[in-house]
Amino acid sequence: MQFIKIKALWSEKRGMQLIRKDTGNEYIFLHYLTSVSLLLEGHWIRIKEGGCIIYDKHSYQHFVSDECELLHDWFHATGNCTEIIGKYGLKFNTVYYPQDSKFITSIIQAIEIEQLKQDIFCNEICDDKADELFARIARGIVDLEEIIFIGADIKNRFLELRTQINREFNNGWKIDTLAALVNLSPSRFHALYKEIFLISPKKDLINIRIEHAESLLLHTSYSIESIASMVGYSNPFNFIRQFKQIKNITPGQYRKAAL
Repeated sequence: MQFIKIKALWSEKRGMQLIRKDTGNEYIFLHYLTSVSLLLEGHWIRIKEGGCIIYDKHSYQHFVSDECELLHDWFHATGNCTEIIGKYGLKFNTVYYPQDSKFITSIIQAIEIEQLKQDIFCNEICDDKADELFARIARGIVDLEEIIFIGADIKNRFLELRTQINREFNNGWKIDTLAALVNLSPSRFHALYKEIFLISPKKDLINIRIEHAESLLLHTSYSIESIASMVGYSNPFNFIRQFKQIKNITPGQYRKAAL
């Protein structure tokens, strides 16, 4: 493989957009250390940090760093790239997510240094490094089902939903109902909720209810049973149990301690 251009940790300003209608006779490899939007086969997809792609010769290339500054590793090359990636079962124009992709930057940096120095056996060392790069990408590929993509639209929908939950905390919310409100399957909804808010929807709802219960215990004379019902519990014993799990004391003890 002959490296035409190569850069590790190359940065560009937010909003940077690259469009190549034809990549020509070069193979192009990119490893994104920051998230970008990428047009692939006529569809815009969100590339999470750590994603990489190898463009075949004469491919269409289009991406934009629309949410943050761009940081990426890349190279242009000619030669036997088809043979090398084929050996490891990789495909052109396909996004891959290797586990802990920091090794990609290290390898690109090593090749870049070799290309600058041009010492004896430079080409042989670079070929070995390229072989290692694609071997390790293939060995460490993560199933795309395990990668969680969260665009601005989805985040906004979840923020609006969480506001509604806070406002209607005494509603008998179920995961299926919440998922339907944002047009997602229950499993996908649960995964995205936890990714965005760093807490499961069930635990979040419990915390919200307990916070409101605290206020009612401190500022009203309602009975424990009434407060349990007011914050969404049909069974006061469940309310007392969950309150104690979070606050380490019962609702009654909490109220007495504040007097």
